[in-house]
Amino acid sequence: MVVGGSLPRLGELSAEVDGAGFESAWVAETSRSAFVQAAVAAVNTSRVLVGTNIALAFPRSPTITAMAARDLAELSAGRFVLGLGTQVKRVNEQRFGMPFEHPASKVGEAVEVIREVLATFEGATIDHRGRFYSITMPPFPGAGPAPGRMPIYLAAVNAVMAETAGAVADGVLGHPMTSPEWLRDVVRPAVGRGAARAGRNPDAVNITTGVILQISEDRDEARREAALQLGFYATTRTYRPVLAMHGLEDRLEPLRRAFVRGDLAGMADVALGMVDVLAIAGTAKECRARLERFEGLVDRVILGGAWVGPSEERLIENHRSILETFAPRATRR
Repeated sequence: MVVGGSLPRLGELSAEVDGAGFESAWVAETSRSAFVQAAVAAVNTSRVLVGTNIALAFPRSPTITAMAARDLAELSAGRFVLGLGTQVKRVNEQRFGMPFEHPASKVGEAVEVIREVLATFEGATIDHRGRFYSITMPPFPGAGPAPGRMPIYLAAVNAVMAETAGAVADGVLGHPMTSPEWLRDVVRPAVGRGAARAGRNPDAVNITTGVILQISEDRDEARREAALQLGFYATTRTYRPVLAMHGLEDRLEPLRRAFVRGDLAGMADVALGMVDVLAIAGTAKECRARLERFEGLVDRVILGGAWVGPSEERLIENHRSILETFAPRATRR
């Protein structure tokens, strides 16, 4: 389940997820650092896995990423999952001032370097001289190895990145704007191709996906909230193939125009017809039924709500509805 919000609130929500019987809690990197949020989640839980979905790969050196991940593995007593993502060109260049070059190849090499740096905490040397990174010095001594092998997942929307995840990562993190058909016909086959190319067993790669999940007894409210989130994502060209698979590519330009105008209501209007395909929204009963469509296609579904548009009160209400509806130890309505 996704957790977020202010850091004190994130700690409370993480504890709720832990106590409700969920398998894992995941933090994003939007307005707050993924690693700081993961630390808060780790110290407020005792049982769940804590993962980053996602931490940005390119604004940080692989060495810094490995050091932070090692610390989080120690803090959580081995419950940390490092989820990495490339983000898109505009975000890397205009928000972080970082070049965006050959993202699939570069993030694949970053995973390799991170594992090599983690090995130095166990006494290994490092002499990495690759296409994108040259790392020949380990971190300063003083920190021991991470407790156990740390899983590294890669975020993937399209086939090329999913192939990269299949080749180098322990798992793939599918984007929440998704569908069972996209996972079945694009993501899973691509992971399999990448694994085969690397001589790996595809079954060793965990298939995880997020979903946009909005629950309300007012189903129209839930659907419009999900629609706005879909509209926000769809303004990025990266997601064009997902829309095209479902015959929704014609929504892209109207959504961009509404976004430029700052017309959130207009974005929701345009995206409303996408909700039944690319999100899960409605009453608790309806959402349970729609989530069942992912059964057998993935190893894990990360449940998280829309974060563009809803008030803080509505964000918490949706979080609690997800807990009540899907938690193994919760009383379901």
